[in-house]
Amino acid sequence: MSYGVNIVGPVFGELGIGEDVRQLAHAILSLGIPISIINYPRTGNFAESNYHSLESYVTNRFSHNCSIFCLPLIESYRFFLEFGSAKFQNRYNIGYAAWELESWPVDFAFIGSLFDEIWASSAHTYQAYQANLKQPIYRIPLIVSIADSVSLENPSHFTNIDQSKFNFLYAFDSNSTFSRKNPWDAVIAFQKAFDQESHVSLVLKTMHYQNNDQELNKLLENNKNIVLINKCFSRLDMFSLYKACDAYVSLHKAEGFGRTIAESMLLKRPTIISNYSGNTDFCTKENSFLVDGKLEAVAPFSYPFWQGNRWFSPDLDSATAQMYKCFSNPSMRNSIVETAFQSIVSDFSIEKVRKDIYGRLSKILKRF
Repeated sequence: MSYGVNIVGPVFGELGIGEDVRQLAHAILSLGIPISIINYPRTGNFAESNYHSLESYVTNRFSHNCSIFCLPLIESYRFFLEFGSAKFQNRYNIGYAAWELESWPVDFAFIGSLFDEIWASSAHTYQAYQANLKQPIYRIPLIVSIADSVSLENPSHFTNIDQSKFNFLYAFDSNSTFSRKNPWDAVIAFQKAFDQESHVSLVLKTMHYQNNDQELNKLLENNKNIVLINKCFSRLDMFSLYKACDAYVSLHKAEGFGRTIAESMLLKRPTIISNYSGNTDFCTKENSFLVDGKLEAVAPFSYPFWQGNRWFSPDLDSATAQMYKCFSNPSMRNSIVETAFQSIVSDFSIEKVRKDIYGRLSKILKRF
């Protein structure tokens, strides 16, 4: 085994964790540390053309003496069951793992033993892991950056979005579970705020939706001001969609980090956001339209490891008021987006986060 880092994760995946892998790889390379990338899992939606810069690093071999598993803990355990302990032996293993709920379940704390240490991307996840995991845990934020080729102008190729309207956007993967992403409350708050407004629209961007949620389908019936886009987009198309809309909404019940929120802020789009979980690392009253709410028990079987966990229930009156305030107050909107942009640039750029990464890897790699 040679000096360097093996990165395990869905490097070509068109999903948030795929972007986590890619940004991590670029950051480590920029530090002059060799890498190998093990693409796992290999199922799902894949980018076809946007990530060729990392193809030469993809291999099936664990060539280096340190491994970072950029996967949820349960997926890392699935990797262990599929490939055995040999991939973990005689290496320093790091779990860089997202988690959304208040605590990691004690009955699955044994998964932590796969790792020498665990990285948490937010204070929320850090606290969740501290509750029941014995391994050392470190805060390492995610890198948030926008491709250089994204136009600063609003794109015109989204023909189903009326650019003459004020468009709110909420983007989520239906595979992330509706119950956590909570699109229903976004629709209800929008309808309450703009029932009589014909020049305001809500764009719901999802993928993997099977038209099987009766509650959402009923909310969308006969509502011409709500646009549903059910399609897998490339990263560049997603950035263009952010730019095509005027504000971003997320009335989530829990987020491990909140990448789509941070990306919206970096693209200078105002955010109307649940004041809870991972996004509170960077969403404040100065740079976001925060939505109040309360903690409630996770409904049985609505999310993995729901037992004994709580998450956020957004207050619909607060959400309605914040959406309308964002729409009706351009001067406040402009002030907020500038503050938000600076927040993301200063705390989540590759230049900033790679210092945190180097702080850990320099200590680990000198052991070998």
